Amino acid sequence: RRDRRPSRDMSAEVNAKGYGGTDSSPALEPLLKSDAKEGVEPSGAGSDGSGPPKDDPGDVIFGLKLGFDGVFAVLALLTVVLISASCYFEEWMYKRLPNFNYFWTVACAELAVFTVASVAGAVATGTIAQPRRAPILKYLLQATVMAVYAAIAKIAYKYLNYATGTVLRSTKLVFVMAISVAWLGRRYSAWDYAAAVGMIISVACFGLGEAHADKGQDHTWGYVLSVLGLGLAALQTNMADNAMRDHGATSLENMLYVNGLGFWIVLVFAAVVDGEAAIDYMLHTENALTLLIARSLTFYLGAFAFTELTRHSGAAPATSVATARKALTVMLSFVAFPDDKPFSGWFLAGILTFIAAIGLELKSRIEKKRR
Repeated sequence: RRDRRPSRDMSAEVNAKGYGGTDSSPALEPLLKSDAKEGVEPSGAGSDGSGPPKDDPGDVIFGLKLGFDGVFAVLALLTVVLISASCYFEEWMYKRLPNFNYFWTVACAELAVFTVASVAGAVATGTIAQPRRAPILKYLLQATVMAVYAAIAKIAYKYLNYATGTVLRSTKLVFVMAISVAWLGRRYSAWDYAAAVGMIISVACFGLGEAHADKGQDHTWGYVLSVLGLGLAALQTNMADNAMRDHGATSLENMLYVNGLGFWIVLVFAAVVDGEAAIDYMLHTENALTLLIARSLTFYLGAFAFTELTRHSGAAPATSVATARKALTVMLSFVAFPDDKPFSGWFLAGILTFIAAIGLELKSRIEKKRR
C-alpha cells in the first residue's frame, strides 16, 4: 500500500529549511518512550492522529511522565523556540556581522550536523548495513539539487531582508504542487490552490514593501535566486517522494545518502567559492563562529523536536505548531532587526496574507486526514 507515515506531511516545514527529503531530521534515540516505529501511524484518539494513544494513558519525555498533553506542550515549545532561535542566529549572522559573504560555508556547517546525525541514526537503528533500495544515481542527483538550493537560498539574503526571504521560501508549496501535478500526476484540493494564491499575494505585498523601504535599490537578484532555490527545493522534494514511494526506500535511507553525498558536494563548493578566507573570517570575526555553531545546532535540534512532535501527535497538530512558528519568525525579524525593513502598510498586508495562506494550507492538511 501507499506509504502513509506521518512524516509525509513534514515536507513543507523541512525542505523550506533544507535537508534530507521529506523528513525534517534523522531519528536518533527517540525522546519518547512511546515512540512509534517507522511506517506506523500515530494511534491517536482523533481522526487526524491527535489525542492520547488509546493503549497508553500517559507519555514520558526526558524521564518525566507528563501525560499526552504535557509531552505535546514540551515538544511544541521546543520546536518553536529552537527553530525561531536558529532563524534569529542566521539573520544576525547575515545582517550584523561585517562584510559577511560566506553562505556556502553556512550551508556546509548545517549539512555536516545533519550528516553526522543521519549516520548516527542509521547506526543506532541498525539500518546502516541494509541494502540500498533506490538507485545511487538518483541519490546523487537529489543530493546535487539539494546542495545547490541550500546555498543559493542563503545567497538570496544578500539582496533581500530576512522577513521577505522567509515568506518567499514558504511559497515552496506552489512549486511543489506544480512539479507534482506535471511529473507525478498528483491532485490537490481547492484549499491547496487557495493557499498557493495567498502565498503569491503575500510575496507581492512584501516585494512592494521592499521597494517602498529601499527606493532605488535593486532586489532583482534576490528574487531570481529565491525562485530558483524554490524550484530546486520543490524538485528535490519530489525526487525524495519518488525514491520512497516508487523504490520503497525508507526516510532514513533517503536522508543518509542525500545528506552524506550533499555534504561532500557543498564542501567542494565552499572550498572553491569561499576558500580559506571563510575559515579566517569565522576564527577572527567576533561572534562569527559562535553564531555559525549556534545556528547549525539549533536548526537540527528544532527539526528533531518537530519530528518527535509529529510522531507523538500526528501531522495536523504538528503543522499547527509549524504554522505559528513561521508567523513568529517573520514578526520576530521585524522586531529584532528593523534596520533593513522599516515597517509599512505593504508589510502589514503581506504578514496578514501570509498568515491566512498558511492557515489555508493547514486546513487542507486537516481535510486530507479526515478523508
